[in-house]
Amino acid sequence: MWSYILRRLLLMIPTLFGVTVVSFLIMKMAPGDPVLMQLGPGGAAGQSGQTPDAYKIQKRDLKLDKPLFFNTRYFRNYADEVRHAAFFLGRTAPELAEALREMAGAKPSAEAAKRRRFLREIDDNQLALLQRLDELAASEDDGAPADEAQRRRTEKSLRLAQAVQARVQIWCFDHGLHAAPFAREILEEANLESLPADLNPPEPRPVDPKRALLIGAIRGLNEMVDEPFRYTFSREPDAEEAAAVANTWRILWRQAEAADAFSPVSPQRREALQAKLQDALKAESRLAMFESLRTEFEKGDAPFFYDTLLSDEADLEAKAVAAEFLRLYISDRVMTEVGPGAADHELRQAAENWLAHFETYADRYKHGPLAKAAYFIADTQYGHMLWRLVSFHFGRSALKTREPVATKIWNAFIVSAPLMIMAQIVIYLVAVPLGILCAVQRAKLTDRLISLGLYFLYSIPAFVAAMLLLLFFCYGDYLRIFPMEGLHSDGADDYGFVRYALDYLWHAFLPVLCLSLFSLAGMAMYSRTAMLETLGQDYIRTARAKGVSRRGVVLKHALRNSLIPIVTLFANFLPAMLGGSVLIEVLFNIPGMGRMSFTSIQALDIPTVMALIYIDAIVVMVSILLTDILYVFIDPRISFQRQGKLG
Repeated sequence: MWSYILRRLLLMIPTLFGVTVVSFLIMKMAPGDPVLMQLGPGGAAGQSGQTPDAYKIQKRDLKLDKPLFFNTRYFRNYADEVRHAAFFLGRTAPELAEALREMAGAKPSAEAAKRRRFLREIDDNQLALLQRLDELAASEDDGAPADEAQRRRTEKSLRLAQAVQARVQIWCFDHGLHAAPFAREILEEANLESLPADLNPPEPRPVDPKRALLIGAIRGLNEMVDEPFRYTFSREPDAEEAAAVANTWRILWRQAEAADAFSPVSPQRREALQAKLQDALKAESRLAMFESLRTEFEKGDAPFFYDTLLSDEADLEAKAVAAEFLRLYISDRVMTEVGPGAADHELRQAAENWLAHFETYADRYKHGPLAKAAYFIADTQYGHMLWRLVSFHFGRSALKTREPVATKIWNAFIVSAPLMIMAQIVIYLVAVPLGILCAVQRAKLTDRLISLGLYFLYSIPAFVAAMLLLLFFCYGDYLRIFPMEGLHSDGADDYGFVRYALDYLWHAFLPVLCLSLFSLAGMAMYSRTAMLETLGQDYIRTARAKGVSRRGVVLKHALRNSLIPIVTLFANFLPAMLGGSVLIEVLFNIPGMGRMSFTSIQALDIPTVMALIYIDAIVVMVSILLTDILYVFIDPRISFQRQGKLG
């Protein structure tokens, strides 16, 4: 038997792999990009009310910016694509509209033709960029008056410019760290020293291609890189974070010194601050530490904390507290974003900050041949999803709540499981005796009446029974005996154990009844058929001939052998307990597994759906294995010894 069990467990591995591949492909076949469906041509938020940045963060968190199965981006050169992207992002909408009108001509220049090819590559036909570009060229001879035709062309070109920039931003976002080093090359090629350090905004000027390219590269980097600068440590400080946090505050501190924002801290004050810092490090919780930073220190103490952060003698915990203080009292952020109309000093500062980022995080953008080969398969949507499943770390839900998937499933499971267990108990305790009784009383009035009732129950779907029970026993039109929804009364948390249990059973009675009726009828029919087949066997006739009582024949000889078909149905028990019932839980407003599964599919909550499929597949295979093991205990003639040897 053990060889058979081991063999079945090993077979689960390729089976689970196949289940994950098929389910992943089915979900990815759904049309549309979650980000593009929510972003309008101008990058506006979608119907859900979330901002484009929120959708992008969600997409990167779910690894939807990665290729599906094979990641070739580590081996590609994106220099030309990044320059084209910078061209489109470095201009205002009117400036880009003018450039698009030039690209829409019948014979565009060689450079314009390359940009057209770039738009063709990044467009997935949702925005139809090239089609709209050609329509823009065709509209020049639409026969309308000159002023009206010019106005239409201007409106169309502006809308197209917004759509192009939105799609280019998505391309930059999707290619992220793979394209960022090529944007850095544009920054390194620019002569930043030639940009004046004046504080006055620039006067309106013609488009400078080199300046526009630099602006576009910076804007593209803001899409490619998440959190280019780290301001604080993780909840559990890591020594590897120290250099990145220190470099961030060096940049901000130079700005603060230039503005004379802080005065030096006296030696006496430093000694007092050092003692207070040690007290803060001894705080019982992170919340208590934050409270001490607010109450025991003041903004003028920032130079002390800055020196602590950069000190080689301070321990990691002290540096983490220092970073928290600086983030608390200095709200400035490192400048990384500029607009097409940015002043020269802003452009220069942002470019220098990005170069400092690349110097700080150099290892993030350098990968050896072995790492690239591993990332070719591992750094993909499927690779990340498979790792989350295998490690049972399912990540967070794709919904706004961002609830951990494991917590979400567990909270729903503990609601559905008791209902399904009670329903299964009712089914087996009622159905099996009814089936045996019908078989023993075959063709008699008892058999006919019970069979008629079972066929009647079998013909009523569970949701129809639920609506009828609600109508007759809950709404009050006829009777109002049971509650309409939920599993607890208001204020049930304050009840004692006995009253709480009774309140739960009162609420759960109708849902359990609805879950039981349909399956009860089917189980009773299976029991009747299995018992009738067993009672017709030769050894049953032999037992009767030996004088064994009718009761002994049924309970001692026939019952055990007739249980095999019933045990086969037991394989559905665990999956049913995990899956719950969608319709019953919706009708009775029960937040269980069925309702959660339905809402997750509706909301395209991919992490939750994949976790449910994965867990359900495991439960189904374990249920089948348990059923096979139960066969051995029910009928000793069944043995897996031969199968184990063959395996």
